[in-house]
Amino acid sequence: MSNTTFQELKNHVRISDVAEHIGYRLNTGAGKKYLEYRLYNGGKKVDEIVIYTTSYSQTFFSRNGYGDKGDVVNFILNRLHLFSGYQGIGYDAVADILCKLSGKQPKHENYVVSHNEVKFSLDDYDITCNQKVIYAYLGKIRMIDANTISAFIHNGSVCTVSRKPKNYANVAFPYRVLASPEEVVNFELRNYNPYKKEGYKGFCSGGNKSTACWIASFAPQWNDVQSLYIGESALDMMALYQLLPERMRINAAFISLGGNLGYGQIKDIKHLFPHAVIYLAFDNDLQGQIYDVEAAYYLVKGKEPKLFKNAAGKVVVKLDNQELTINDSDFNSKTFLHSHGIEAEWLRIIKAQGAKDFNDMLKNKLEFNL
Repeated sequence: MSNTTFQELKNHVRISDVAEHIGYRLNTGAGKKYLEYRLYNGGKKVDEIVIYTTSYSQTFFSRNGYGDKGDVVNFILNRLHLFSGYQGIGYDAVADILCKLSGKQPKHENYVVSHNEVKFSLDDYDITCNQKVIYAYLGKIRMIDANTISAFIHNGSVCTVSRKPKNYANVAFPYRVLASPEEVVNFELRNYNPYKKEGYKGFCSGGNKSTACWIASFAPQWNDVQSLYIGESALDMMALYQLLPERMRINAAFISLGGNLGYGQIKDIKHLFPHAVIYLAFDNDLQGQIYDVEAAYYLVKGKEPKLFKNAAGKVVVKLDNQELTINDSDFNSKTFLHSHGIEAEWLRIIKAQGAKDFNDMLKNKLEFNL
């Protein structure tokens, strides 16, 4: 396989193919001069893109949702959380995805310098523990009780962050690479604007999101963790902590992948938490079911599967040499994993009951029955 430059990689992969790969659906009723793709989450449209095609390239712009524009690199870079199985961060991750989609091998040039990627540095932020901000958001908006908030503040997994020289503080959840947890490499940021009546969520510019995650441990050492819960957001994991009976919080740890499942985030889990029962606690929707299978297959088999929803609305599953296509309404992670022998006594799946996620259960005052 010949080596390929970054520019050549861009020319081998179309935006429309990438969009379909991560679940965008073609709107066949759109105009003839352009392609229109839409992304849905639980029946709700979350993004709509328009793609213009010339004889040598495609460009796009987003009408809503992400609100971005550009070439295939811009498209992937702003949607890394929708991909799985890639390596690296930032433009290195984009290069890895382009390689896999094109089947080509890149020359290892300095992609980052050529694209002026923003570098994350803790020196750019004021990191505090403004409890007024934390309790106002987590307590009043997210319905997390004071005891739960206090527990997570105490173990250092919740703080407040403002970017210098601004002084507007957001609730922040520190992200770390599990193999080197002493270093914070990103923050998941949350807040609510009462005047605009809208929430804010995001990550720090240039931070590691592909191989880092948020972790809150309530065991003396990671080696002592007996129950490990893995979900899509820190808010959901705090809500799950509150919903669990006391016996299931003892020597427990909670991990958030930030709405993304990258194998770099979970590859060291079995080594670092050798005595833990692992609970996959992803959202109670189709994407959560897909994450269940991806994570379970990697943790049990040590291999990276490929799952995605295609433009026809079907789930495509690639395991080893098999390729299966399943109607999204028929796809159930527990059934799929059992039928394919992807099980272990230390691996379990739990879902929010009567809601999309565990925080919705709190807000709707639902009880969690295990």
